[in-house]
Amino acid sequence: TLLGEGGNIHDHQVIFEPPDKIVLPKLSTNRVPIIAVSTTMGAAELSRGAGFSDKNLGRKISVADPSTIPRSIVIDGRALATTPMRILLSTAMGQLRVAIESVYSAKHNPICDSLALHAISILVQNLPHCSELEMDRLLNTKTAAAMASLGSVGGGINTATAHHVGGIFDVPHGDANAIMLPHSMRVNADASAERQALIAQAMGIDTSGMSDHSAALAAADAVEDLRNSLGLPGRLRDVGVPEEGLELIAAATLQDRSLATNPTPVTDAGPIMSVLRSSW
Repeated sequence: TLLGEGGNIHDHQVIFEPPDKIVLPKLSTNRVPIIAVSTTMGAAELSRGAGFSDKNLGRKISVADPSTIPRSIVIDGRALATTPMRILLSTAMGQLRVAIESVYSAKHNPICDSLALHAISILVQNLPHCSELEMDRLLNTKTAAAMASLGSVGGGINTATAHHVGGIFDVPHGDANAIMLPHSMRVNADASAERQALIAQAMGIDTSGMSDHSAALAAADAVEDLRNSLGLPGRLRDVGVPEEGLELIAAATLQDRSLATNPTPVTDAGPIMSVLRSSW
């Protein structure tokens, strides 16, 4: 972006105007074609956006424009296997969050549902078996991560809060998402129980005899169990977030664009603090 446009990266960042307006500054010049080689389970290479941590300001910023999408993307299990498994698992949990928040997004639709729900199923089946020696498992997981990205219709309270947990306290995005996701699902359960019941079914949970709300809570529990089984951190305090920093994170999150597609409007810090306190 800076090579093509010049200036400061903040001149080109995505702007969020609460409650639901997102402004994407237009990039005026042609980009140098990008060829991307995937080395994590994140899938930013499939999108028009990118995120950066500004450590001077203590927050994350985003840029987005169709011209930043790579011309070609190389996905190879051998390239993925060069990355520590801890990072692969963390970034894969980040993509599980993308799929889950897409299913209960305020902008959900049948086409993106099909991608997101199938991605959830593949991730749950393959993540516990990923290793540097299991190329098929790595590629299945990466495929599901890509499906989640292609099926994304906006994030929610989890994505929004994770941006600022990472930006303020330098927590890897995958870890922040994995820690908070079960708690975000529970906070949103009343507003999206029917949608979260679909998530439970995609995870292989037998929901017969359950109410939608009970199925939603079962899905959140299953996500928590999956994260714990992978050996990823389970509390914000474990990744260096101090309790006195929670209100600072919540205040910053209220200005985050991802709140625009949460299944229920977030107009004050209450729901955000609920997620943060439960996660701490």
